[in-house]
Amino acid sequence: MIHSQATSPTAPSAPPPETTAQIRARSIKSAIVAMREHLGEPQELNDAARAALMSPFHFHRVFRMMTAATPGRFLTAMRMSEAKRLLLETDLSATEISITVGYSSFGTFTSQFNRLVGMPPGRFRTCAAPLADVPVRVLLDQLPKPEPDGRGVCGWLSSRPDHSAGIAVVGLFTSAIAQEIPKSCAVIAPPGRIVLPPVARKGSYAALAVSVDADATVFEVLTESASAGLYVGAAPEPVQIRGGTPPDEFFIALREKRITDPSVLTAFPLLAGTGGAPRSSHRRIS
Repeated sequence: MIHSQATSPTAPSAPPPETTAQIRARSIKSAIVAMREHLGEPQELNDAARAALMSPFHFHRVFRMMTAATPGRFLTAMRMSEAKRLLLETDLSATEISITVGYSSFGTFTSQFNRLVGMPPGRFRTCAAPLADVPVRVLLDQLPKPEPDGRGVCGWLSSRPDHSAGIAVVGLFTSAIAQEIPKSCAVIAPPGRIVLPPVARKGSYAALAVSVDADATVFEVLTESASAGLYVGAAPEPVQIRGGTPPDEFFIALREKRITDPSVLTAFPLLAGTGGAPRSSHRRIS
């Protein structure tokens, strides 16, 4: 009798080792989660670095490389984003909210909110209430739409990743975070060509885009709700304004927002709807 030879089951192959980039990404995400979980508490650079299992110096460098923002600016953006949400979804006073998001000084919180969002906390809440259910496109239509006459700053915006109808605001910012009022901005229905009003001051600017679903409401956009269909994008290189010489055209590819992307702070729909449209932001985390 011939007996078949028993074969042992093949052992599953070991997963490939993580690359340096993957290890860094996982570490920075862990730090961001820890920052969010302790939003209302004093946070120092050492705390975030410890969560990432990195030295403070190495953490600061890698964090900025991965998020385009320093840990301090990223933390401030998270705090202001949460303050926006609380102003819209709760009856907490602005003072209570400032404490909830980690500010011991109400004056500091108010000045930061005003500078980064574009209006004081009280006005933000007052303006948002009657506009909460208004489609954001109705208000964004009031933002400037310069004619493509060859002047200004030109570029291109991709389609939305899901190819749905949407509206986008593209602006030039002094940092890699969509905070403060942009130096120049315009509205576009992606995809398409962008023509931004000229910028008078020479310098290096980040070209950033925020796109939402065509029917998203002001409330959905301001709270960054999943139903807003939010996509973001940034030009890979800064836009150089030299004066007298048109800057190179840029291209922005829209994509889904990641955990490593700073929160979108500028209250575009409210600024448009209230006549405030953009014109031609132990060692503490910093």
